[in-house]
Amino acid sequence: MLLAWLLARLIWLPFLFGLFFFLVAGLLVGSVAFRFARTARPVPGAVVVRTAAWIAIVTLTASTCFEYLHFAQTFSDPPRFAEARNAVQAEGGSLAELHQRLSDTFRAALKAQYPPGGVLGYIRWTVAAVDLPIEIEGHAEQIRSEHAGLLWLIRTLMATVLVAAGLWSSLESLRSATPVRNILLPGEPYEEDE
Repeated sequence: MLLAWLLARLIWLPFLFGLFFFLVAGLLVGSVAFRFARTARPVPGAVVVRTAAWIAIVTLTASTCFEYLHFAQTFSDPPRFAEARNAVQAEGGSLAELHQRLSDTFRAALKAQYPPGGVLGYIRWTVAAVDLPIEIEGHAEQIRSEHAGLLWLIRTLMATVLVAAGLWSSLESLRSATPVRNILLPGEPYEEDE
């Protein structure tokens, strides 16, 4: 029974594995920020925490906006809307125009069914994990986000926490009045652990 539960959870590992890279991103951004902020030490711990949280929220906002824009531009890629694509080609029309009209139709459907539309409508629709009907020129398909549901929300919040953790761990030594280093200079005495 325990093994079955564990194996059922392991199926989600590829979906959640990318979260590790949010921690790495936080460490990278934090190391750059540390270089600029190290002359301001000592920095109060609350300022370090607020800075890490602020940057993580900005990162969350930017990545969610990118995800929405990317989905709006790519949801109609083949094999979806093959009949509409064939009809446009048979009439000598532009596939780029069809692609843009589908993107506009998707945005309008989000706005109509998940107000106010845009990024907030995308978030509501993705978490709801329901099909969104998109129809163009008599050709209709049901669209669903590939990683819909509560797991999307959990993954997004975990990514934000990991970015903040990476930032905090890179910036936390700013609290010290003197530089913290783990490298001994030539001739510097050292203590051995017993």
